[in-house]
Parts: sequence; C-alpha cells; structure tokens
Amino acid sequence: MYGTKVKGVRYLEMAEGYVTRLALDADDQVIGYEFVSLGKMTDFIKKGDTPNDAYNKAMGTYGRFADAAKYIDPRKE
Repeated sequence: MYGTKVKGVRYLEMAEGYVTRLALDADDQVIGYEFVSLGKMTDFIKKGDTPNDAYNKAMGTYGRFADAAKYIDPRKE
C-alpha cells in the first residue's frame, strides 16, 4: 500500500488479499475495499473450480464497501 498527497492512500495488497477496488465516500475518503484472496483462489482451482468461479468465490470486502458513493481502481485513479 502507498499514498501520495495528490491521490491519497492507495491499498494494493493487504493481509486479506489483493485489492481490486477502493470504496470512497462523498468526500473521497476511503471507507472500504474489495479484495481477492489469492491463496483461497488457488485452493478452489486445485479442487476443480474454473478460474472464473474460483475468483468469484475468493472475493471479499472490508469496511463500509457497500455504502460507497463511488468505487475506484487503485492502480488507475
């Protein structure tokens, strides 16, 4: 994870997994994030799930992700 004065905090990889989207409130403050747990994803694939199904099963959120005013990709915005 990193941050700049211009863009603010950017979570890329956390203990839970690889961050795919950040949830922002109306003031553009981070209030949560969506992540994919790569370890769980590979375990699902080893058990026979398709990569797409494994990806979806290994997704999770943290914080007030569902309450966001907008979502951003931390690698692009």
